[in-house]
Amino acid sequence: MSLSLAQTLTAIGPGLTSSFLVAGGTGPYTYSVRPNGAGGTINSSGLYTAPASVGETPQTLYDTIQVVDSTTPTPLSATATILVGTPLLLFCEIIQNQLGLAQGRVYLWDQKVFQPTDSGLYVAVSVPSCKPFANNTSYDGNGNAIQSVNMLATVDIDIISRGPAARDQKEQVMLALMSDYSQLQQTANSFLIAKLPPGSRFLNLSNIDGAAIPYRYKISVNMQYFVTKTQATPYYNTFAQPTVYTNP
Repeated sequence: MSLSLAQTLTAIGPGLTSSFLVAGGTGPYTYSVRPNGAGGTINSSGLYTAPASVGETPQTLYDTIQVVDSTTPTPLSATATILVGTPLLLFCEIIQNQLGLAQGRVYLWDQKVFQPTDSGLYVAVSVPSCKPFANNTSYDGNGNAIQSVNMLATVDIDIISRGPAARDQKEQVMLALMSDYSQLQQTANSFLIAKLPPGSRFLNLSNIDGAAIPYRYKISVNMQYFVTKTQATPYYNTFAQPTVYTNP
């Protein structure tokens, strides 16, 4: 007899939920979240709730869920992982998931593209420009301020490899962003990857790094996402009252 663990979503935003489903083994089942991860929780029915904020290190972006069955004397167990990330990290996860790439092969970068050490495919995602076009503040039933801002980002996708993988699989990256999985993630996590406008094209940047990276292609897409924050103390109440000095 075996035990396996599946999930409705493999990556979610802060505060959202994903159900974990058991197949095999003997019920009842006991779920738990392993320590030193993202910090989410899971209930007795297998409903996982992500933490309210995203971790600052790669290790704290993922939670590992474990389920143990009631087989005696040796219970069966199974594990599965889930990413808790910002919309940009979820954007990367869509590509990673649909192309079947290992963790670390699709990544966010700010300064320089990582130099591949093997012939496999790497995808570097960056944001050359990002602008807010709407913001709002509302209040919940307890008087807590809920701040939100609607962002529009231009996302550059660099597809690179020492071998021909970037040349041969660059179209697969775009198919990943248009996949059913991508649509599921966008709907569940409230962000939008826009369709490519007319005239979009891959730029062949293979000559930039010379022999270091023989194959490198870039394409840009637009992405809309929301950032929210709940603040228990009204913003202006956090300022100390000024001290007024007068001449003697």
